[in-house]
Amino acid sequence: ERDFREAGNEDAPDSFEGILGSSPRMREVYQTVGKVAATSAPVLVLGESGTGKEMVARAIHRRSAVKDKPFMAINCSAIPENLLESELFGYEKGAFTGASARRIGLIESAAGGTVFLDEIGDLPSSVQVKLLRFLQEKRIQRVGGRVELEMDTRVIAATNVNIEQAIATGSFREDLYFRLAVVVCKLPPLRERGEDAVLLARDFLTRFAAQNGRDQLAFDEGALQAIAAYPWPGNVRELQNRIHRAVIMADGKRVSAQDMEIASPGDRSSPVSLKDAHGDLERSLVERALSKHGGKITAAASE
Repeated sequence: ERDFREAGNEDAPDSFEGILGSSPRMREVYQTVGKVAATSAPVLVLGESGTGKEMVARAIHRRSAVKDKPFMAINCSAIPENLLESELFGYEKGAFTGASARRIGLIESAAGGTVFLDEIGDLPSSVQVKLLRFLQEKRIQRVGGRVELEMDTRVIAATNVNIEQAIATGSFREDLYFRLAVVVCKLPPLRERGEDAVLLARDFLTRFAAQNGRDQLAFDEGALQAIAAYPWPGNVRELQNRIHRAVIMADGKRVSAQDMEIASPGDRSSPVSLKDAHGDLERSLVERALSKHGGKITAAASE
């Protein structure tokens, strides 16, 4: 989510810490962020892939008393399991083959500030134990080290998996969940945010059009209807990507639904055929799986 727009007028009714949206669901999110930012409590951000979980974590940090301290982010699913512990907690020289010098981990690098752990549901059990100990005692031990280091680092975690189901199957520790979820912030999918989709679309169009020297681009009526009607399985990230592509591909000064490769509600004069419906559903599922797994084709195909 870090590539989403982080600019904007803070006083605008549809903007909060660079997060665009004026729907009731998003206003609830803003209220939660405002309240929790004044504390040092751990926060668990829940939401589908592409909903903006890292943006919310950054908003909490920027509104906190430690906003001038470091903000460090890591995607737990993007780091090999055997390296994740070292990334988080660091290691001492000689801790393992190739450890030629001491390395400081993310939690230590963010000392006094905030560490954001994205996709926490993919954290290996061995690392879950060490993270739980840190949350309980505010102490860490580098891999291969014998000295315990006291760390005043706030943890904000996020996941798009069903964490209760992960606890039930034994893949995620219940005690760690309760330590992380002192406050839970639930991000709504874009399809449940009403007119926010059009609001975001206009913002992305303005930005990408300016970047590509096409300042006069605007949506035609069919495009606006399609944006409002489309379910956006990949959420804000998908919206951003489709509009970026449409700005490049559009002919003339108008962006159509076809330029975004989504169907306009008025495109079909007759009932949708089973073949068309199947194709639409298949495309939607593939796009959602790719978005969820960060574009990794093998993982998306398995799902």
